[in-house]
Amino acid sequence: MVKIVEVKTKKQQKIFVDFVCDLYKNEKNYVPSFRSDELANFDKNKNASYDECDIIFFLAYKEDKVVGRICGIIQKVYNNKVNEKRARFSRFDFINDIEVAKALLNAVEEWALSKGMVCVHGPMGFNDMDKEGMLVEGFEERNTIATLYNFPYYKEIIEKLGYEKEVGWVEYKIKMPKQVPERIDRLAKVIAKRYNLHECELKSTRKIIKKYSDKIFDLLNQAYEPLYGVVPINKKMKEQIVAQFKLLVNYKYMNIILNENDDVVGFGLTFPYIMEVLQKSRGKIISKYIFELLKTLKHPKVVELVFIAVSNEYRNKGVNALIMNRLIKNLINEGVEYAESNPELEGNCYVQNQWDQFEHVQHKKRAVFIKYLENATNEDKVVNKNEIR
Repeated sequence: MVKIVEVKTKKQQKIFVDFVCDLYKNEKNYVPSFRSDELANFDKNKNASYDECDIIFFLAYKEDKVVGRICGIIQKVYNNKVNEKRARFSRFDFINDIEVAKALLNAVEEWALSKGMVCVHGPMGFNDMDKEGMLVEGFEERNTIATLYNFPYYKEIIEKLGYEKEVGWVEYKIKMPKQVPERIDRLAKVIAKRYNLHECELKSTRKIIKKYSDKIFDLLNQAYEPLYGVVPINKKMKEQIVAQFKLLVNYKYMNIILNENDDVVGFGLTFPYIMEVLQKSRGKIISKYIFELLKTLKHPKVVELVFIAVSNEYRNKGVNALIMNRLIKNLINEGVEYAESNPELEGNCYVQNQWDQFEHVQHKKRAVFIKYLENATNEDKVVNKNEIR
């Protein structure tokens, strides 16, 4: 028999966070999140999402042993944006037992019903900066800092429990060329001259964050606003995200495009790929692995593409080439061998087509699954296709 317990104590919070490392301890492709970040999700003073979300955490026990976990989220800002009554599930991990998965999802579904929601979908995070999308292809590949890993049985079990795919993402592995493709280099020069744009002089990560972080977040809010699941990043979230990821930010692995008024109109960011260090440390930043972590941050062989964003005013005007031109040059100069894209919506050809100029392979797929609850009407079940792009 499966017993579901709501997470309320500090001890339960640590069990919730550590369970996933125990579940995947023999899986070479699983990479944990930073443990301190995951623990901070329980703290209303550290997790800015409590200002706009209802959040609940559950553990599953079988014979007094932890066998699964799940987080339920009602993202009220997103629900207002799309005029729907949705709940999300996140951090959904479980042993290969359909009864465990069923009990966990039932707990979130009952909670969602009590809050007046009509459907549950996921895996989705607190916001678009959180991890989302269940892995459905590419189990032989490691996850990145921004993505989830899960066993193949997750998809089979969740579909048996009445969930259907709502939206999907693809991911790519892109080999760094020996030099910037001529077309990108040529186009970048033309676009810079035509629109009076220039690259920000990047010499200090700290100064860049201080001067441009607000403008960059404003650009991200504008560029990603139409996409599935996205909510605006508010002031408290900005501060939380900067604090959470500043260790990974290096001016050598970003590019900021400015207009004549010093407005940010384009932005590209990559993170050094630190997955091997996180695996060894189980997501903990401890002295034993600090030297290896710093070495990887300074001289990565692999990077993950975190953001490429262009303001609406300059969209479809070739600014992507201007962003990529500097990024690629820097990555080549730093000895980076290849890049991992993060999830791109399956229908987002505008983004995916830019990899055609490079040697690349589409190596992962992931999906969000949805289930309508017993109180849902036929009107509730009509999906707004314009939101999924």
